[in-house]
Amino acid sequence: MYPVLDIIKMATSYGSYKLSDAEYLAADRVSSAMRYIFFVPDIYRLDIADGLKELLYNKNYDLNLIANSNAASLADELGIEKYVAQIVIDAAKKATTE
Repeated sequence: MYPVLDIIKMATSYGSYKLSDAEYLAADRVSSAMRYIFFVPDIYRLDIADGLKELLYNKNYDLNLIANSNAASLADELGIEKYVAQIVIDAAKKATTE
């Protein structure tokens, strides 16, 4: 699937229509909004608190990394309690099997 801006660029590459800078900027904003709306990282599928999801997302964790972690190391890396880390790991394992 092509981002909106790429589609516009392809359509204009044949010389049929020329977009202004403002139109390119608007198209880029639409493209960004569409990526935000339709691209949901796997982290947000986890059945855990939203604050933990944000923490994991900001630290660039993915489901496989979490599912293959141990609670002690995950707790140390994230600065959370070990039992909370185990809950996160269990949620990641569940999400990868669904």
